[in-house]
Amino acid sequence: MSQYDAYKRTIRQTASPRDVEYRLLAQVTAALLTAKDLRERSDRDPRRMAQIMDALNWNNQVWDAFVEDVGTEGNMLPRELRAAIVSLGIWVTRETGMVSSGEGDIDALIAVNRAIMRGLNPNLAGREEGASDPQTAVPEQPA
Repeated sequence: MSQYDAYKRTIRQTASPRDVEYRLLAQVTAALLTAKDLRERSDRDPRRMAQIMDALNWNNQVWDAFVEDVGTEGNMLPRELRAAIVSLGIWVTRETGMVSSGEGDIDALIAVNRAIMRGLNPNLAGREEGASDPQTAVPEQPA
Protein backbone atom coordinates (compact mmCIF):
# COMPACT_ATOMS: atom_id res chain seq x y z
CA MET A 1 0.00 0.00 0.00
CA SER A 2 1.34 3.44 -0.94
CA GLN A 3 1.61 6.32 1.49
CA TYR A 4 -1.12 8.10 -0.47
CA ASP A 5 -3.50 5.14 -0.06
CA ALA A 6 -2.80 5.08 3.67
CA TYR A 7 -3.50 8.82 3.84
CA LYS A 8 -6.80 8.45 1.97
CA ARG A 9 -7.87 5.60 4.27
CA THR A 10 -6.98 7.65 7.36
CA ILE A 11 -8.91 10.65 6.08
CA ARG A 12 -11.98 8.49 5.44
CA GLN A 13 -11.75 7.07 8.95
CA THR A 14 -11.10 10.31 10.83
CA ALA A 15 -12.72 13.15 8.90
CA SER A 16 -16.40 13.76 8.44
CA PRO A 17 -17.65 14.49 4.92
CA ARG A 18 -18.24 18.10 6.00
CA ASP A 19 -14.60 18.39 7.09
CA VAL A 20 -13.38 16.98 3.79
CA GLU A 21 -15.63 19.34 1.82
CA TYR A 22 -14.49 22.26 3.96
CA ARG A 23 -10.81 21.45 3.38
CA LEU A 24 -11.36 21.06 -0.34
CA LEU A 25 -13.14 24.41 -0.55
CA ALA A 26 -10.37 26.03 1.52
CA GLN A 27 -7.76 24.73 -0.93
CA VAL A 28 -9.64 25.73 -4.06
CA THR A 29 -10.49 29.13 -2.58
CA ALA A 30 -6.81 29.71 -1.82
CA ALA A 31 -6.06 28.85 -5.46
CA LEU A 32 -8.71 31.37 -6.57
CA LEU A 33 -7.14 34.04 -4.38
CA THR A 34 -3.79 33.34 -6.00
CA ALA A 35 -5.47 33.44 -9.42
CA LYS A 36 -7.01 36.81 -8.57
CA ASP A 37 -3.59 38.18 -7.68
CA LEU A 38 -2.05 36.72 -10.84
CA ARG A 39 -4.88 38.11 -12.95
CA GLU A 40 -4.29 41.61 -11.62
CA ARG A 41 -0.63 41.48 -12.68
CA SER A 42 -0.65 38.87 -15.44
CA ASP A 43 0.32 41.07 -18.40
CA ARG A 44 -0.98 38.14 -20.46
CA ASP A 45 1.94 35.96 -19.37
CA PRO A 46 1.00 32.47 -20.65
CA ARG A 47 2.22 30.71 -17.48
CA ARG A 48 0.24 32.98 -15.22
CA MET A 49 -2.80 32.71 -17.47
CA ALA A 50 -2.50 28.90 -17.28
CA GLN A 51 -2.41 29.06 -13.46
CA ILE A 52 -5.49 31.27 -13.45
CA MET A 53 -7.35 28.88 -15.73
CA ASP A 54 -6.26 25.89 -13.64
CA ALA A 55 -7.73 27.49 -10.49
CA LEU A 56 -10.96 28.40 -12.26
CA ASN A 57 -11.31 24.92 -13.75
CA TRP A 58 -10.57 23.26 -10.41
CA ASN A 59 -13.25 25.36 -8.69
CA ASN A 60 -15.71 24.47 -11.44
CA GLN A 61 -14.88 20.76 -11.07
CA VAL A 62 -15.47 20.95 -7.32
CA TRP A 63 -18.88 22.49 -7.89
CA ASP A 64 -19.68 19.94 -10.60
CA ALA A 65 -18.92 17.22 -8.04
CA PHE A 66 -21.20 18.89 -5.48
CA VAL A 67 -24.02 19.08 -8.02
CA GLU A 68 -23.51 15.45 -9.01
CA ASP A 69 -23.46 14.38 -5.37
CA VAL A 70 -26.73 16.09 -4.46
CA GLY A 71 -28.35 14.49 -7.50
CA THR A 72 -27.47 10.95 -6.48
CA GLU A 73 -30.11 8.64 -5.13
CA GLY A 74 -29.96 8.42 -1.39
CA ASN A 75 -28.52 11.89 -0.80
CA MET A 76 -29.81 12.78 2.65
CA LEU A 77 -29.73 16.58 2.38
CA PRO A 78 -33.10 18.33 2.45
CA ARG A 79 -34.63 18.85 -0.98
CA GLU A 80 -34.44 22.66 -0.72
CA LEU A 81 -30.74 22.56 0.13
CA ARG A 82 -30.01 20.20 -2.75
CA ALA A 83 -31.86 22.53 -5.12
CA ALA A 84 -29.89 25.51 -3.81
CA ILE A 85 -26.59 23.67 -4.36
CA VAL A 86 -27.62 22.82 -7.92
CA SER A 87 -28.53 26.48 -8.53
CA LEU A 88 -25.20 27.63 -7.12
CA GLY A 89 -23.38 25.07 -9.25
CA ILE A 90 -25.08 26.38 -12.39
CA TRP A 91 -24.19 29.94 -11.40
CA VAL A 92 -20.56 28.96 -10.69
CA THR A 93 -20.29 27.39 -14.16
CA ARG A 94 -21.72 30.51 -15.80
CA GLU A 95 -19.60 32.92 -13.73
CA THR A 96 -16.46 30.85 -14.35
CA GLY A 97 -17.03 31.17 -18.08
CA MET A 98 -17.43 34.92 -17.71
CA VAL A 99 -14.29 35.22 -15.56
CA SER A 100 -12.39 33.16 -18.13
CA SER A 101 -13.39 35.61 -20.84
CA GLY A 102 -12.45 38.62 -18.70
CA GLU A 103 -16.01 39.71 -17.92
CA GLY A 104 -16.91 37.93 -14.67
CA ASP A 105 -16.02 38.56 -11.06
CA ILE A 106 -13.55 36.19 -9.42
CA ASP A 107 -14.37 37.83 -6.08
CA ALA A 108 -17.93 36.54 -6.42
CA LEU A 109 -16.66 32.97 -6.85
CA ILE A 110 -14.47 33.41 -3.77
CA ALA A 111 -17.38 34.85 -1.76
CA VAL A 112 -19.65 31.92 -2.61
CA ASN A 113 -16.99 29.42 -1.56
CA ARG A 114 -16.45 31.25 1.71
CA ALA A 115 -20.16 31.33 2.43
CA ILE A 116 -20.40 27.58 1.90
CA MET A 117 -17.32 27.06 4.08
CA ARG A 118 -18.96 29.05 6.89
CA GLY A 119 -22.00 26.80 6.55
CA LEU A 120 -19.88 23.67 6.65
CA ASN A 121 -17.92 24.78 9.71
CA PRO A 122 -19.49 27.75 11.51
CA ASN A 123 -16.93 27.44 14.32
CA LEU A 124 -14.23 28.66 11.96
CA ALA A 125 -16.27 31.49 10.43
CA GLY A 126 -14.88 34.05 12.86
CA ARG A 127 -11.22 33.19 12.36
CA GLU A 128 -8.99 36.18 11.91
CA GLU A 129 -7.45 37.01 8.58
CA GLY A 130 -4.04 35.49 8.10
CA ALA A 131 -4.64 32.27 9.98
CA SER A 132 -1.61 30.09 9.48
CA ASP A 133 -3.32 26.83 8.49
CA PRO A 134 -4.84 27.08 4.98
CA GLN A 135 -6.50 23.69 5.51
CA THR A 136 -8.73 24.93 8.29
CA ALA A 137 -8.86 28.70 7.90
CA VAL A 138 -11.43 30.54 5.86
CA PRO A 139 -9.19 32.34 3.35
CA GLU A 140 -9.75 36.05 3.60
CA GLN A 141 -9.39 38.50 0.80
CA PRO A 142 -6.17 40.49 1.05
CA ALA A 143 -6.67 44.11 2.08
